[in-house]
Amino acid sequence: MSEFHDLAELALNREGQSWGNLGYWQTATGYSDACRALARLLGEQAKLDRQSVVFDAGFGCGDQLLLWLDHFRVAQVRGANLSRSQTSYAKARLANAGFPAAAHAIMQGDINDPKVWAAAPNADRPSHVLALDCAYHFPSRVEFFALTRQHLAPLGQLALTDFILSDHHQTHSLAHRLLCWMLDRSHIARANMVDRDHYLRQLQDSGFSDIRIIDISEHVMPGFARFARRVHSENTAAPSGQNTGWPGMLKYRLTGRFLQWAYRRSILRYCVISATKTA
Repeated sequence: MSEFHDLAELALNREGQSWGNLGYWQTATGYSDACRALARLLGEQAKLDRQSVVFDAGFGCGDQLLLWLDHFRVAQVRGANLSRSQTSYAKARLANAGFPAAAHAIMQGDINDPKVWAAAPNADRPSHVLALDCAYHFPSRVEFFALTRQHLAPLGQLALTDFILSDHHQTHSLAHRLLCWMLDRSHIARANMVDRDHYLRQLQDSGFSDIRIIDISEHVMPGFARFARRVHSENTAAPSGQNTGWPGMLKYRLTGRFLQWAYRRSILRYCVISATKTA
């Protein structure tokens, strides 16, 4: 059965890489480097270190798991991802990289399913829950916040990158109807699109404090749009030799055009968010 989240992004990466986020394009020029830069930024904002026990809520094909382990030297990783194909790929990547325990600690499942969080009852409670460029796809971000609060260790950290509605966006406008049309086709729940004040209240009501919301839109949305425009116009295989073909490239081109439109019209902002579980 086909999946909305599959292995299509492999064709966008250089050989040996399988990233699948929007990227942080402040200095990066290639897709794999930009994706790694966004993951590093998230890890830095989360203040990962050698004592960190990480639960990754949407780990894609596993590149970010390797970053937590290799670059930040975290003590443990586990997590859940909705895609079966990506989870299988990530397990193989971890095992081949010499992290068999981590490969066994990740699973396929819906992040809003409490069973996913309770799958390892004897494991240490996570000190960090991370969601790299995926929380807007969750069935309910509010439920995700509640489950994170429930399972985090005392004073644990939540860190994610996410879309937030601009304060200037008018919900009764034509632009909002176009936004909703795109959200529906991108498997994004409309309820997940809220403004900064609403987002802040959701975190506070879920039991988080010391909340930081940093707008990084200028280094994410236009950069991905430029990349998508270039890769679509070339319509060639990535260095790995794989080719998504016309439908795949069209998907990224449309995503890039949408992000460029949403950025220029100040409809969406892309932010890195961190918060601490209230004692």
